[in-house]
Amino acid sequence: MKRVIVVGVLGILVFLAGVKFGVSYFSDVAKSEGNQISTGDFDIGISRDGERFYDDYKLFSFDDLQPGEERTVDFYIKNRGDYPVSSVGMVFNVTDLEDGSLSKAEALVDKTLDAGELSKYLIIKDFRVSQDGYEEVLSDYIGKSLKELNMSELQIFSGSLPENGILKVTLTVQLSPSAGNDCLTDTSKIGILITAEQ
Repeated sequence: MKRVIVVGVLGILVFLAGVKFGVSYFSDVAKSEGNQISTGDFDIGISRDGERFYDDYKLFSFDDLQPGEERTVDFYIKNRGDYPVSSVGMVFNVTDLEDGSLSKAEALVDKTLDAGELSKYLIIKDFRVSQDGYEEVLSDYIGKSLKELNMSELQIFSGSLPENGILKVTLTVQLSPSAGNDCLTDTSKIGILITAEQ
């Protein structure tokens, strides 16, 4: 009797298994391939004329300044990236050099044979940034010497500079009227680093 029951149970299981696997049903598959996530470029450039922009470019050279004389440079900063720029900074990296041996007039007052003094007499007289007709005077830096501002990050723009947007920067530097013989034949090498943030 047990044998009949076991055979009967096995038969029912085989029958049910055949019913389960023999039944048809609809099915479908959808797939997505080649998906990706990427970022755009964040890039600024500088220019003297606002036409061609570079990552590394000499913007000015002022020679033979006399006490009280001013020189002005205009240059441009462009957002060449894919995102708006919200903040632009500027850092002066100033190195003062003696240009050869001291002249006779300079030797009377200059006791530093290996270091120049020129940057303490180079005073910012005008500093402004404009974008699309709006101009901001950067008055926090006007009246200060390049020596005072050396290696400090100056905030020159805050807002929204869109893709392909351009800032015009105007910088006027004066050799102080009080500059004396101690800065004769000196040279200030001025590097400018432009920083930008999204």
